[in-house]
Amino acid sequence: MKLWRLPVQITLWVLFMLIKGSTAFLGLFAIAYMWKWRNTTFDEVPKWTTPWLNPEDWHGTFNTYVSSMPRWWVQLHDANFKSFWHYHAIRNPSNGLRNIEWLDLDIVPEKVKFKTNLYMYPYEPKYLRQHYPNTKTVWYLAWQGFQAGFKIVHIWNDERHLVIKIGWRVEPLDATERERAQVLIDDASFASKILLYRKG
Repeated sequence: MKLWRLPVQITLWVLFMLIKGSTAFLGLFAIAYMWKWRNTTFDEVPKWTTPWLNPEDWHGTFNTYVSSMPRWWVQLHDANFKSFWHYHAIRNPSNGLRNIEWLDLDIVPEKVKFKTNLYMYPYEPKYLRQHYPNTKTVWYLAWQGFQAGFKIVHIWNDERHLVIKIGWRVEPLDATERERAQVLIDDASFASKILLYRKG
């Protein structure tokens, strides 16, 4: 990796987080209004809702969804307004930004590059514990052009772990084994996650 790319990639992270943060704030109000379209298909919801309308979450895209929420979420939290608002405005804020082409990343496997201390899939604490019990920390930096994704997982002990993730959802798998893993989504949205001492 050419080091001059890193400041550009970090700058893009900061700019996108500003866009995502302001969109998430507006979503606190927009999502409340979108409740009335919870049983309307993705293509029939008004276009102004695009920044908060993730096609993977919305009614009519997967049979496992109830009122534009995953069935597992409904089983835990019911299918009422409060549950709907929390799922879309708090748990998955501004996920619909992936619908805006210039903010999204269309993954081209031949163009994806990565650095990692341990290649594995998925980069999740449970998988690390099960398959690499002597490894405490795993990380990757994957990129296509200037759009990059970074993730680090550290195992504190048998019950607690750390996960920090920032950037576009591009990872080593995208350059090597997408077909074998049957990855069907060709675009990568922006994500950020900080779990400093998570149980599980």
